[in-house]
Amino acid sequence: MTQVFIKPAEGVYTSLYGMRSGSMHYGVDIANSSSNVPVHASTAGVVNKAVGGCSNNGSIGNTCNGGYGNYVIVRHNINGQTYDTLYAHLQSISVSVGQTVNQGDKIGVMGNSGSSTGQHVHFEIYEKARVSQSEAVDPMPYLKGDKPTANYHTYDGTWATITITQKANVFKNVGYEIIGQLEAGGKYKVYGQREYAADGTLFYNVGSGYVHNAYGTIANHHATVTSTINTYSTPNGTIKRQLAPGTYKVHAAKDGWYNLGTEWVKADQVLVTKN
Repeated sequence: MTQVFIKPAEGVYTSLYGMRSGSMHYGVDIANSSSNVPVHASTAGVVNKAVGGCSNNGSIGNTCNGGYGNYVIVRHNINGQTYDTLYAHLQSISVSVGQTVNQGDKIGVMGNSGSSTGQHVHFEIYEKARVSQSEAVDPMPYLKGDKPTANYHTYDGTWATITITQKANVFKNVGYEIIGQLEAGGKYKVYGQREYAADGTLFYNVGSGYVHNAYGTIANHHATVTSTINTYSTPNGTIKRQLAPGTYKVHAAKDGWYNLGTEWVKADQVLVTKN
């Protein structure tokens, strides 16, 4: 399991998610008395809201920005699921709406704005696009690495899974020399693909041999990028561009690299899930 969300600031947890003094506390509070404590994006995403205008002299019941004081919401897409993270009571905001942030990027400075009695950051997580505070979930399983629950794939040279839809011959070489058969319903790792020179028919390498593409359905792995990374023309080739955080379909794997269509990325820089 790879941890996707990180603690957004250095400090001590002073209040957790749950009932507090007779009312619900929808996040966790992290306090630090040092000056200019940076608050970081818990994981990569795009700034959805950046709301300021509050003084840094908060107090219980202060209604500036609904009590949140100066706050930021970052929207994330992880393996196709939307998450929102909210960072409240900031002294100042360092990002703007629409800005892409990497995990660990500074989004503001810890403060005491809004309904607050001391310098801290109030942190919330939503497992969807935020509509109301009551939809927030306990951040601690995320901050401990127990969620998301997807088990990330360890690189093994595969890039897809094939499900056999009808009994299929297994060939030693592409298009000839049958060495076995696979029963319908079986799932197998895909290590590569090759075309039959005579007619261009596609065959998949399933480790023990080659299977005609007409006898199965392919489910590509997907790679999630959590921070901006370089892409390359070939494995160990020249840099092509920088790839923004997001989830991308994998088309091939080779020597510790994944192909994302027209470019390659290092396997140890992405989180890969199998379908």
